[in-house]
Amino acid sequence: MATEPKHHGLHPLGKLFRFLLVGIPAFLIAIPLNLLLVETLGWPKPAAYALVQVVQVGINFFACILFVFRRDTSRNLLSQFLLFVSGILAARILDWGLYSLLVKLVPFHYILLQLFNAGLFSVAKFVFARRVLEGVGRQR
Repeated sequence: MATEPKHHGLHPLGKLFRFLLVGIPAFLIAIPLNLLLVETLGWPKPAAYALVQVVQVGINFFACILFVFRRDTSRNLLSQFLLFVSGILAARILDWGLYSLLVKLVPFHYILLQLFNAGLFSVAKFVFARRVLEGVGRQR
């Protein structure tokens, strides 16, 4: 008989912590990717950041399933992926809009603004991801 991974019984705050932790690898890819696109390839900062966000969302979906949430297996994986991507990308569009505004208005380095936005939008994305992957009525 297969046993459930330990993370499935975590308290929501434990899952939030784990959610933030599993986002680190994608984030660590995102920073050098952003630097490469802007500094080396000369992309406009908002366009580079948009591509960076798409890459992060794909990586994070699978990390969440493997390490954070008990996936509602009554729902099709592809439909969960598409819902996850659409919702997270909607949050990322808001993130991107704020980032684009801040890089024009605030005299901070664009990577610092990237870090600021990551923290700002993390909790909302956690709540959404939990609903999509675990199901609306699940309390764990």
